[in-house]
Amino acid sequence: MSKVFLTISLIGISLPTFLIGILLIYLFAVKLGWFSSFGRGEVRTLGFWRTGLLTASGLKALVLPAITLGLFQMTLVTRLVRAEMLEVLRTDYIKFARARGLSERAINFGHALRNTLVPVITIIGLQLGLIIAFAIITESVFQWPGMGLMFIQAVQNADIPVMAAYLLLVAFLFVLINFIVDLIYVRVDPRIRIYGRGA
Repeated sequence: MSKVFLTISLIGISLPTFLIGILLIYLFAVKLGWFSSFGRGEVRTLGFWRTGLLTASGLKALVLPAITLGLFQMTLVTRLVRAEMLEVLRTDYIKFARARGLSERAINFGHALRNTLVPVITIIGLQLGLIIAFAIITESVFQWPGMGLMFIQAVQNADIPVMAAYLLLVAFLFVLINFIVDLIYVRVDPRIRIYGRGA
């Protein structure tokens, strides 16, 4: 089972995003006809907000782009968690916890996983920012009317205000995500504290 999982994760981390999207369209939209190959489906208007999350066709149109966008990030994070867990499980305090008679569940989730979360949270924060900033390829493959596609059209039309607004928004989101990641560090690892100058 672990070999199959590693093979799938290796495929997910190796294939480029646009190729994953094209393969998913070919298999699930063209061959099987389960999902739509482009667009966002039927939308509903709630005030100033138009969304497809309230319709069946809108939710179906969201499946393939979401898998395409999240597959690389998911496989990267799972491989990182696995590598960090294998390293932590070889440490002395884990051996001592086993000698005390603690269950494997308590060791894995109470001790080992908690000490692997700092680098994992860092990668998740960076990847979340990359998802927001570089969803352009996925939106282009699926013709999804999002910010990435709007940015491409702004570049083609030399629309400087739209490009500047997009880049400022992405920069703000990166700073905000990194700030939240720093706050989560303190909650996950009590050894990380902010001290004053006199400390």
